Amino acid sequence: MSIANAAPFDRVQLRHLAINNLVQWGDHLSVNHSGIDAQHKAIFELGTKIHENWRVGAKVNVLRSAIDKLAILLEAHFSYEEKLLAEIDYKELVPHAAEHRSMLKDLKALQDHFHALDGETDSSGGSILAPGWSAMLFVLGFAIGHVSTSDMNYFQPLQASRNSEQGTVGSA
Repeated sequence: MSIANAAPFDRVQLRHLAINNLVQWGDHLSVNHSGIDAQHKAIFELGTKIHENWRVGAKVNVLRSAIDKLAILLEAHFSYEEKLLAEIDYKELVPHAAEHRSMLKDLKALQDHFHALDGETDSSGGSILAPGWSAMLFVLGFAIGHVSTSDMNYFQPLQASRNSEQGTVGSA
């Protein structure tokens, strides 16, 4: 389609877009802690894979298995992150952990949705109720909502703690 023939507000349906067209993983989402950054990236990549599999019409049982793996990964990550934040006496740990619980609750609802569907059914479709939409929204919420805002709030306290540890080690 040429630009001259294009309507002024042509749209591409979101289900036709890869999550990576909406959000790119990169250093802008880094909290500068190798363990947490690696976990964040793995969660994002698995969520992206779930959405991509849905976009190409994967069977629900394939998606179900991946969403279960995502739940395990996310629970382990939140536990690790909360332990680390407790160690540095992060002042906002209670509300941060509450956000984690809320996200796990949302993911549990997503899992329940996947488990309620017939496993041999393909997952294609444009309905907002289709499981791939929910997966996409969860992944975007994780990357944009949680990592880029809430997790960035502990960036400076985490850095300060690491710097004070290095100062203590260096002066010994």
